Amino acid sequence: MSQLIASTVLIVIAVVLVEIKRLGVGRDILKGTVRSFIQLMAVGFALKFIFGLEKVQYQVLLLLVMVVVAAYTARGRAKSMPGAFKVSFVSILSGGAATLGVMLALGIIDASPSYLIPLGGMIIGNSMNALSLSFERVSSEVKQRRGEVEAALCLGASPQKAIEPLVRRSVKASFIPMLNLMKIVGIVQMPGAMTGMLLAGADPVDAVRIQLVVIYMLVASTTITMLVGATFTYRGFFNRAWQLRA
Repeated sequence: MSQLIASTVLIVIAVVLVEIKRLGVGRDILKGTVRSFIQLMAVGFALKFIFGLEKVQYQVLLLLVMVVVAAYTARGRAKSMPGAFKVSFVSILSGGAATLGVMLALGIIDASPSYLIPLGGMIIGNSMNALSLSFERVSSEVKQRRGEVEAALCLGASPQKAIEPLVRRSVKASFIPMLNLMKIVGIVQMPGAMTGMLLAGADPVDAVRIQLVVIYMLVASTTITMLVGATFTYRGFFNRAWQLRA
């Protein structure tokens, strides 16, 4: 606990610097600090309770709650798109369930809370971020290229075909953070799982092995999430008559 208290000095430094530069985010940093402390401490006690129960149904319930929160957050990037929450929920759930299912089937992990909850959280969080980027990008693309979409519709293209190029570019852009991580991992950046294991005193080779599993897991889950999302995203931009929404 003393280390945690001492680390708040870093927050003080950050707040002082942004206030000196008058960036206007000092209060947001303080709010974020308090919020993250409360959320993580609450999650810590909740996980301790769930780990003690060791029942799969409780783990599944917690993961579903995570998916709902993640879907709601991703939906915030596409407020003008009706049905964004449903698309987010189905996409993130599909990516997470498929990836964890394969890992369990192959014996990479077991069904214990110490595996399912942390790894599930990583999957859901990364899928949410990728989907949020995609939603934000495609919403901007549709707004800027509305004339192109309407022209394609006038020429007889289906709504899905008319908006497909915009969705494809948006999905491709959402992969950039993951692709960049794969390029620099171990050279520029030490990812979270590996760093945590090293700080805990694990063998470096074991830490690398686990980190590779995590990276491959995130690539698969993000890909599935984005492809499912791309399949249904276009519907939110059209009304029941398949006209582009105002």
